[in-house]
Amino acid sequence: MADVSLLTIQYLALLKRQLPDLTFRDAQLLPSSGQFNHVLSIDERWIFRFPKSPHTAADLAHELVILPRLQGRLPLPIPQPQFSAVDDAGDLLFMGYPMLPGEPLLRERYAELAADGHVVDGIARDLADFLLALHAIPPADIGLVDSGDDARAAWAQYERDFREQLFPHMRADARRAVERDFAAALYDEELWRYDPCLTHGDFGTGNILIDAGRVSGIIDFSFCGAGDPAQDLGALIASYGDEFAERVFHYYPALRGHLPRARFYCGNYALIQALYALRDNDPAEFEDGIADYR
Repeated sequence: MADVSLLTIQYLALLKRQLPDLTFRDAQLLPSSGQFNHVLSIDERWIFRFPKSPHTAADLAHELVILPRLQGRLPLPIPQPQFSAVDDAGDLLFMGYPMLPGEPLLRERYAELAADGHVVDGIARDLADFLLALHAIPPADIGLVDSGDDARAAWAQYERDFREQLFPHMRADARRAVERDFAAALYDEELWRYDPCLTHGDFGTGNILIDAGRVSGIIDFSFCGAGDPAQDLGALIASYGDEFAERVFHYYPALRGHLPRARFYCGNYALIQALYALRDNDPAEFEDGIADYR
């Protein structure tokens, strides 16, 4: 087998117990699995995702419910779950689905493509069309009930969490900069005027697949829900920059109105990464997120 790490062996043993009829020749633990799940490729045909913590198991279970309800409603391929299992406590152990074509559009790959305006414009159009379709689906249509939460309240809670959990790890001038940023944003009434819609929730590099110069699929719907469209825009800006966002606006003009909020979100994504890493006891992800604030 291509990958015989201890973690791979453990996951394969789990699959053998839970799916005794599943046969395969090769298995590889993907190095770019992300912060919340380990990802195992089986025969380059199946993808199995294993949550790294109880919190992320709950997120993955949410995705397992959402994905079937989105089938046929979006202009790009999305995962179609075919396998799953839970432990004795009812927590999700894994989710499996047929592998979508393509590779993640990581920043390095995007930089290689950026010189070809035609290709980049095609990618922008694909993503704009996807977001237009996703944002137009009423959350109630896929069984999501409005919780009454709003982005402003959520980010006010982030500020409190940053102060309590992250400020002890940050240098003084970095703490002051975060305080100023939040003070300006949270007290700007106009900034927080938007209509909630169905959002992807993590619309960044690792979750956008590309093949032959076009977007071939969107993955990881763990954070999909009724929310702020600026969250999806912010992830795009953080991933590919302002110039790419301008291309997206050409095909989804209304998204431009969420730009000020998206910029605020972008400025704090690293701290959110560090916060979740603390929650999940993930030192590597924590250090990566907090590094610029030390």
